Amino acid sequence: MSAGILGTGVSGLAAAQHGLDTTGHNIANVNTEGYSRQRVETESRVGLAFRTTFLGSGTQLSSITRSFNEYTYNEMIFNSSQLAYHDSRYSNASRLDNLLADTDTGLTTSFEELFDGVNGVTEEPTLISARNVVISRAENTAIRFNNLYEEIAVQHLGAVNEEIRTTVSEINGLSREIAELNGKIQVENAVGDQGFPPNDLLDARDQLIKRLSELTAVDTIDLKDGTMNVTIGSGITLVTGTFALPLSVERNEFDSGQLELTISTKTTTPVKSVITDQLSGGSLTALFETRDNVILPTIREIGKLATVVQDNFNRQQSLGRDLNGNEGAPLYSDINDPQLVLSRTMNSNKNTTFSEFEVYIRNSSQLEATTYDMDYDGTDLIVRDENRNIIQTFNAADIATMSGGTAIQLADTGLAIAIDTNNLTAGDSFKIDATRYGATEIKRVMEDPKTLAAADNYFEISEVNNPNKVSLNLYEINDITDPNYPSPANVPPLPDPEVQVVIDAAGTQYDIQDSTGASLIGGFQNIPSDQLIEGPGFRFEIDGVLAGGEVFTIEHADNTLVPNENKKFGAGDNTNMLVMLGFQDAKTMDKDLNSFTEGYADLITTIGVETKSREISRDSFATLLSGVEERLAGIQGVNLDEEAANLIQYQQAYTAAARIISVARETFDTLLQAAR
Repeated sequence: MSAGILGTGVSGLAAAQHGLDTTGHNIANVNTEGYSRQRVETESRVGLAFRTTFLGSGTQLSSITRSFNEYTYNEMIFNSSQLAYHDSRYSNASRLDNLLADTDTGLTTSFEELFDGVNGVTEEPTLISARNVVISRAENTAIRFNNLYEEIAVQHLGAVNEEIRTTVSEINGLSREIAELNGKIQVENAVGDQGFPPNDLLDARDQLIKRLSELTAVDTIDLKDGTMNVTIGSGITLVTGTFALPLSVERNEFDSGQLELTISTKTTTPVKSVITDQLSGGSLTALFETRDNVILPTIREIGKLATVVQDNFNRQQSLGRDLNGNEGAPLYSDINDPQLVLSRTMNSNKNTTFSEFEVYIRNSSQLEATTYDMDYDGTDLIVRDENRNIIQTFNAADIATMSGGTAIQLADTGLAIAIDTNNLTAGDSFKIDATRYGATEIKRVMEDPKTLAAADNYFEISEVNNPNKVSLNLYEINDITDPNYPSPANVPPLPDPEVQVVIDAAGTQYDIQDSTGASLIGGFQNIPSDQLIEGPGFRFEIDGVLAGGEVFTIEHADNTLVPNENKKFGAGDNTNMLVMLGFQDAKTMDKDLNSFTEGYADLITTIGVETKSREISRDSFATLLSGVEERLAGIQGVNLDEEAANLIQYQQAYTAAARIISVARETFDTLLQAAR
């Protein structure tokens, strides 16, 4: 009998001791991040049979559980991942927004000052000081473009790449720790059904999962042995049991300056797969998306704008006359500089051989801030846009033409392509990025203020048989030393006192003839889709729908075939400079939809909208996360008042159990004495 009482007392004493230990553990971890409050679970022992009844035999510890709600925890993980994602998107977009909109770093003020300088020359065309102002402000605008490129393409993009490396390294560290904890939890659970859950290890693993979710969205699968599999993105396994698959960063297939995320398979010979586009949520995903959808497009947009500024000012310079009576010299560097045209195409690092393309900007108003993919299948060179839609296929004859040094127009992209080095092999891939370096390549090249072409060149264009009222506009006067895409230069405007542009009966071909009717271009040529036609030393733009049979006559002011011609050059003429002043509002970019200033304003608006959108999303998820963390804290957090009450309860239980043991001992002693 006393032995039964003693066992009951000992069991109660042990239960109270476990309660005191657990309560003390809770109190000690009141400030431990991620700690889940633990509680002692007991159950009564099976009673002992005594005659016709059962006598109680005390209590036993069934488990020490942690206060945890999986649904609330998963909600916290999701909101944590989304907050980190939107916060990273916001901080990077905000950096761009501040840079572009600031008067000290953006282009708005530079444009205003440049056109203010141009206006000064329109008022005083012969004033050297006014001309010097234009040259100075043209240089300031170029420098501002250069600085923007440096800040965005070098500094900002470099910082994003470095953060990608750091984040991937942290993810690998977290995945290894999770795998190690899986191993420890597996060992603890191996005790069997009577083993208690390793609560502190589970808390530690949950904390690692929470931190991992801030870097990239995760999904978890609990296994029977207590381990947990972790996947990221679109089901990519990161941790399986006690094994972690490492992530790594590799250089982009085309652009060695850009990083891609890869993962190695768990095989005898590991194979790396690129998974950049398979991520979701978390700051790492935000970094890649910000790079691809915000930073790089911004670099290309600014490059496109710089190219349009260069092209329009240089072309207009070529159409006017300077103070010396000569055709105007370039204000800015050439958009089709020999080195620049080679830099606009990138080879895949998977290509077996290296080929070089020359990508010329044929019509800057058609330029888009985008990339194009080229794939060679052994016969054709197929060009696709960013959505993988085919926009043009160059056949074997086209490739031969391009390899011979003749550039062929690329659809309506404003580009034309020639092949400088043809080592094309089936399976080769290339990427065209025509505006990527525009902002860093723009330079002011004009030195002499007298070469600023404020005056008109005085061409007259007359027409015959033009029922559709089509306009023929002089597009550019240029240097003909490069037969593909000549650059503006100081050359005679016409090879003859007058020339004629003759359209064939179908309205699909043109010829340029001198005053005797002899062809200057070797006979009729196809009219390109952008309707820019080439002549020796000049380019014309056809504006309208041709009916066929039109004849346009172009004559210069000094035409010796016209008696009593009196339209002569005047130094005080500002006609050409007025056209340049009109660039403030002229629709010269985005397929003639925007002016310089409108194009830049659109870019600022786009980045501003992105910034505000991410700020709103960030704040929304911050509120959601705060709410769910508060609910989770109510479930698993330690309440000191409650624990203090538990201490008293377990202390009293301990004292009572000790008294039971004391009574059992006294009873046993009494029995011993009675037996003597």
